[in-house]
Amino acid sequence: MRDLGVYFGTFAPCHVGHFEQIIRAKRENRHAVVILSGYQGDRGEKIGMNLEHRSRAMRQLLKNDTNVTVLQLDETDIPRYPVGWEPWLKMLQSLIDQAIATLDFDVKKVTFYMGEKEYVEPLKNHFEAVYTNADVLMTMVDRKILGISGTEIRETPILNWDYVTRPFRRFFVQNVLITGAPNSGKSILAEDLARRYSTSYSVEYVKDYLKEHQLVASDLDARDFHAIGIGQFELNRKHIHSNATRKIFFADTDVLYTKVYNTLGQHDDKDDINQIFEHYIRLQTWSLILVIPPSKNAEKKDKVFYEQLIKELEQHELLDKVVFLEGNHQENYSRAHALCDELLDEGKDN
Repeated sequence: MRDLGVYFGTFAPCHVGHFEQIIRAKRENRHAVVILSGYQGDRGEKIGMNLEHRSRAMRQLLKNDTNVTVLQLDETDIPRYPVGWEPWLKMLQSLIDQAIATLDFDVKKVTFYMGEKEYVEPLKNHFEAVYTNADVLMTMVDRKILGISGTEIRETPILNWDYVTRPFRRFFVQNVLITGAPNSGKSILAEDLARRYSTSYSVEYVKDYLKEHQLVASDLDARDFHAIGIGQFELNRKHIHSNATRKIFFADTDVLYTKVYNTLGQHDDKDDINQIFEHYIRLQTWSLILVIPPSKNAEKKDKVFYEQLIKELEQHELLDKVVFLEGNHQENYSRAHALCDELLDEGKDN
């Protein structure tokens, strides 16, 4: 057994092939260092998975594993490959030295695991020169160990879902928002669709909030609306990141919906609360927004709410994501089902 295994890459995302190499580095060495590299605007960030996001997901994947250290190498301020070899190698060395400093044994044998041949010579020359008292070994890994690549996953993530390690799947979940007029059947639709796709869904947080605090809607003040909006955001986020979420997630309302409630409320701090909500609305990402209009016999207040909701969707430039469901429940379910199949781009999901 050797002392330290170093495995680096962009990991956008980390798939099972990567994971097998991490396991190899861990088993062949007393300790392994996994280094995620990237820069602002890299191929991971272009699909919503920046370097910090990837590092967090990797730490989650390898949590409680005392034989592995996860570090990140930010290449933003150095020239792009292959021009920036010298600063990149120095940054890599600094991270490895940082990891070595935490170990309770002397590192005399270092193994680098890499999938690109062009890395071998620069790494070998640099680290043999700086680690003069260590045995430095370069090892090529089999990038086709499972016949999958990060490029294939980024291009067709749903088809390659099972190859993506679990903490990285959240970046490829198709988020579907179901919204519309109050009492329009959106909660039932969200639940039925989640059952159909064997995935998770979020409920309307305000209902549980009112029950827990023994309130009615007319009692709500600024603090209540603040708690409800953030609570809805966190509930949706929890489900998106949940192990129960399988390719697609259904949200029964969101922060924008709570903003509408707040705007139509009776308290004096609407503008302050709405300003807070704006931050969270920008953090939400929806692949599809299903909107159910009020029925012809709906109460006036529900119609007023719906009109304000449409204004908010337009103001936030979300109407291009919207599909209106204007039939009965069965018709709306069938239409939504077909739209979700199109979104997943693989026909029936089960």
